[in-house]
Amino acid sequence: MKERILSTSVNQNEQQAVNSDQASSSRRRFLRRSVVGAAALVPASLLVTQSASAAAKSAHHFRAEDVFEEIKRDEDAHVSFLLSALGSAARPKPTFKNLRQPGVNHFVQLSQVFENVGVGAYLLAAPAISDKGYLAAAGSILTIEARHAGYLNTLVGLPLSTNGAFDKPISQAEIVKDVLPFIESLNGGSDPSQPLRNDTDILNFALLLEYLEATFYDINVPRFY
Repeated sequence: MKERILSTSVNQNEQQAVNSDQASSSRRRFLRRSVVGAAALVPASLLVTQSASAAAKSAHHFRAEDVFEEIKRDEDAHVSFLLSALGSAARPKPTFKNLRQPGVNHFVQLSQVFENVGVGAYLLAAPAISDKGYLAAAGSILTIEARHAGYLNTLVGLPLSTNGAFDKPISQAEIVKDVLPFIESLNGGSDPSQPLRNDTDILNFALLLEYLEATFYDINVPRFY
């Protein structure tokens, strides 16, 4: 994979802005249903034998299978936790659309979008959570979402963190704009664009995103891995 060569005169703040703009632009392009081509696999050496190359590809596929199975389990567990925490106040599961992906490259690209949106959403929500128990739980979910996002960022050729050493929240309006193309019906649940007034509103907002991610992986992981 070709590495982007930056001038040595670019300072750290400029680099972080470039990375952030790149990630935002990538997310926008994909959510507008623009098809992202598959990245070409470049052999490490022309002297690698065909059998060794096939073995390496097989090993990579096995690792990806394990990772995506783990991500799928994590997202299902996040849904279960939030349902338990909210009890009777939990929102109903929405009906989703456009989640079944036509190929593995589309699946990986949209996974990268969803996981980075998840990181930004939990960073947005955390400062507003008043219950310390809920805050600790949200923090533990945030770190897992960040692990997912870092893996997927590198998989599509981006830095581990597209925002550099300090990640950034994503605004509620931007999050809603990102996920609305995948929501067919809220099934009576609260409008995610409305103000988040208390912990219940915040957790239900998080539950909507976790429902989306879990459904996405439940549909696609068994198909591709």
